[in-house]
Amino acid sequence: MVKRYTAIVIIYLLCLLSPYIPGFMTLARKFPTVRQGYGAVYTTVFFVTLAIVLLLLWPDRQLLRDVKRASLPVSIVWAVGGVFALFALQMLATLINFAIFGQVSGSEHTRQVETLTRYSPVFLLTVSIVGPILEEIVFRKILFGSMRHKIGFWFAALISSLIFAVMHQDLHNLLVYVLIGVFLCFTYQMTHRIAVNMFMHATMNTVVVLISYGVSSAGFAGLF
Repeated sequence: MVKRYTAIVIIYLLCLLSPYIPGFMTLARKFPTVRQGYGAVYTTVFFVTLAIVLLLLWPDRQLLRDVKRASLPVSIVWAVGGVFALFALQMLATLINFAIFGQVSGSEHTRQVETLTRYSPVFLLTVSIVGPILEEIVFRKILFGSMRHKIGFWFAALISSLIFAVMHQDLHNLLVYVLIGVFLCFTYQMTHRIAVNMFMHATMNTVVVLISYGVSSAGFAGLF
């Protein structure tokens, strides 16, 4: 298991760094525009990465049978209610940032994603589906799941969430990502169903990007 999980993390990191690998931009330039090609190639890389990761996780199916998971109705409540909780946490973190720094800084990460989806709409599949699935596997199932039995829930949640936040390269909104990460760890701890986390994460990402797209079109970029 350790070797498989290590391989998954390495493959995920290679996926994120794929734009810097020789050949990526060569493929991107074959499209009508480089930005359109960038989004299409990056989306393909994410889908391939997800397929490999799911294959590596296939042996875990036996372990899941031995874990007491939340019932389906309870899991649905967590999944739906969790989406609203995530947005509430985002607003809370924004208010805390305002109280401390005196201003609300829009998410540079979200702006970059929104810009790329404008030029390459197919990239929305990465943002709304593949990306959240991979992040929940890596940060919650593997990092948090591997640490919680050794150092306890809170330390495992904080460490994995801090790594999750730093990986988004958006230091102005570090608190937002940490709070979201901790809540997702808590959800996984309570349900033992990573699919619940995936649904919550995917729904939030989709709504944020679509709203950000519409808001910036109206001239109010940077609210998310």
